[in-house]
Amino acid sequence: MATLATAGVSLTSCSDLDESPYTFIAPNSYYKTEAEVQTALTATYNRFRRLYSGNNALYLAQIEMLTEQGWPTYNKDNMHELSQWSYANSASVGGVMKIWGYAYECINRANVVLGRVDGVSMSDEAKKRIKGQALFLRGYTYFHLLRLYGGVPLPTTYTNGIEGLEIPRASVDETYQRIIDDLVEAEGYLPERGADGYEVWRVSKGAVDAALGEVYLYRASMNDNNAEYLKKARDYSKKVIDSHKYDLMPEFTDNFYWFNLNAKNCKESVFELQYSDQAGQSNPMHIRFGLGRVNNAYMGCYQYARFGVSGYLYEEMVNNGDKRANACLTYFEGLCGDDASALTSQPCHYNVATHSWEPKAWNDRPAEMRAVFNCKYFDQHTDYSLMMPNANFPIFRYSEVLLNYAEAANLLSAGSGLQELNKVRTRAGLAALPEGTSQSEIDEDIFNQRRYEFVGEGKIFYDELRKDKLADLATEKCKRASAEGITYITSEIVFKPKKTYLFKIPQSDLDSNSMLEQNPDNVSK
Repeated sequence: MATLATAGVSLTSCSDLDESPYTFIAPNSYYKTEAEVQTALTATYNRFRRLYSGNNALYLAQIEMLTEQGWPTYNKDNMHELSQWSYANSASVGGVMKIWGYAYECINRANVVLGRVDGVSMSDEAKKRIKGQALFLRGYTYFHLLRLYGGVPLPTTYTNGIEGLEIPRASVDETYQRIIDDLVEAEGYLPERGADGYEVWRVSKGAVDAALGEVYLYRASMNDNNAEYLKKARDYSKKVIDSHKYDLMPEFTDNFYWFNLNAKNCKESVFELQYSDQAGQSNPMHIRFGLGRVNNAYMGCYQYARFGVSGYLYEEMVNNGDKRANACLTYFEGLCGDDASALTSQPCHYNVATHSWEPKAWNDRPAEMRAVFNCKYFDQHTDYSLMMPNANFPIFRYSEVLLNYAEAANLLSAGSGLQELNKVRTRAGLAALPEGTSQSEIDEDIFNQRRYEFVGEGKIFYDELRKDKLADLATEKCKRASAEGITYITSEIVFKPKKTYLFKIPQSDLDSNSMLEQNPDNVSK
């Protein structure tokens, strides 16, 4: 049991990947001190992090590939099939399938913490902070599951072995209520964001309020812009704004480690997943959203993971004069070696006529790198001999809070939230929208700002789903690509997803829980 706790503390991606099975923790015999409960909490963060950026967590890249923003680079590993939705009814969808297991590991670890903390001798304040963090991690993990699968089983106590696995699915409304109850309770336990050290990266009241704003906005969108939910989304987002604990960084690129050594936990960061080369930790998202050919993890992309930002989206941003474009994709050239300073970057563009990135996106000379990368996860500051980029992964940035507030406020009262929207636009180098811009125009622009702002951050699939734009935009991309002769993207869409689209529950979990019911087949065309 102590071995498993130690594994949870290490937070090392490579260790996670090769991790051997362990016996279940016996909470009654181990978690008896504050230090031991903190160990359990750290192990919960570990599993939460796997939902986003563990070596096996491909689903963020996979679902972004299902939007018009995704761009396979050639016909390999069935990447072209992603744009076709050819596995819409599969119960064995790579990274998406794994998320179910990662999520319930996280939930089970949170339940250990919540089940033990009240019986351990420590200050009331310490108990509150531990409980608040565990409740957030459990509640937001249920939100992951809800968006992918709909209503899910809702265990709230620790499950030891195979006992307790026979739990039926809750309804969608019941799952929402569990999420909201956890987050609201967490809000009452947690302080405002701390300034440094331990506190700056932990879940804070601001992160909880940002999450509640997002949850209510998603629920409102899925329920015909329900006014009650929109008000909740607006009000919780406003709490973050009114706390004055956060602000936009002067430049968009200031949020990312490649461009700014002090990007981690900056003033725009509401909550982000932590990585450190000192602990041997690696954020593998640079290999999920890169287009390069260099077969070195730290250089940006493995051969099997060649996909990234759509050339069409990139051109759209460049043509708009959007300063965010070359953070999403930048061309690098230089020598592959231990010295990151040998790398230089320059603007690139996608040439539709030749269907290629210019300058040329790669060559085969082993010592030289010429490739296009999503710079949000690239790292020039880590010791490259470790091959471990340690850029953090953002869960909530203040820009999202502003856009969430603007969307909810505008839908409740036409024109409200324009000031918050314009803060995001002007930072990107775009002109402010004038007073009098229509409600529909504002709503459409908010949607587009999210498309540009959060490339590779695991948001756009859910935005397009809830706004019921996923099918139309993906279809438009595929038809254009096919007409222009891009062979690895086809125009035939085998399935046109509606906003009610859900992935299949993994078959292995159906086999282990006879009370689970599978999601229906997707048949829209």
